Amino acid sequence: MEIDSARDVLRVTKSVASNSLFDDVNLSNTRFANVNLSAAHLEGVNLTNATITDANISNTLLTNVNLSNVRIENAQLAGMIINGVPVRDLFAVYEAAGKK
Repeated sequence: MEIDSARDVLRVTKSVASNSLFDDVNLSNTRFANVNLSAAHLEGVNLTNATITDANISNTLLTNVNLSNVRIENAQLAGMIINGVPVRDLFAVYEAAGKK
């Protein structure tokens, strides 16, 4: 199926669209619920002001991303590395400085 230059609101449920290509598509204000994006490749994606909840992004590589003003709350951070530094080490330094 091909959709080109359309401006329709889509309601897609209980579907498989694996190996699909979305290029130059505006999905702003779209709601994704119970969606499997494992092994997806996101490039040139604008997630400004997005909310991501109850998501599994384990083993994900974020490179050349803008994380300005990103808040991470109630997250499992085991094994997380930022620019080559394990996050557990960053927290250890933070706590040692008395910034609990």
